[in-house]
Amino acid sequence: MKKIIQKNKERVVFYLNSEDKELLNNQCELMQIKTSFFIRNSVLEKLGKPIFNVKKQDLDTKKYSSDLLRIGSNLNQISKKLNSGVKLMLVDQSTLLNEIKNITNHILEIKSKL
Repeated sequence: MKKIIQKNKERVVFYLNSEDKELLNNQCELMQIKTSFFIRNSVLEKLGKPIFNVKKQDLDTKKYSSDLLRIGSNLNQISKKLNSGVKLMLVDQSTLLNEIKNITNHILEIKSKL
């Protein structure tokens, strides 16, 4: 192991074979934490030090958040077009109403799952 002192912390370097490294990376990705956090807490656990609880974020929440951002963008585009003073054709109006209905249904679906 190689140690490097940096701002009252010491850096520890170690090596893993490719299979072990992939296993470590997969586990950290699954837990949604950084590899260094996982290793640090694993070592501290073995030394009898307190362990920090990892707050797992539900993957569906990330999906719903990105969906809501997309919906917000769509609503902004619709409101911009409506507020621009451009006369809308009847086809545009029905398309907008359908989009608003779809957005409303999608928001309700997301809300029911949260």
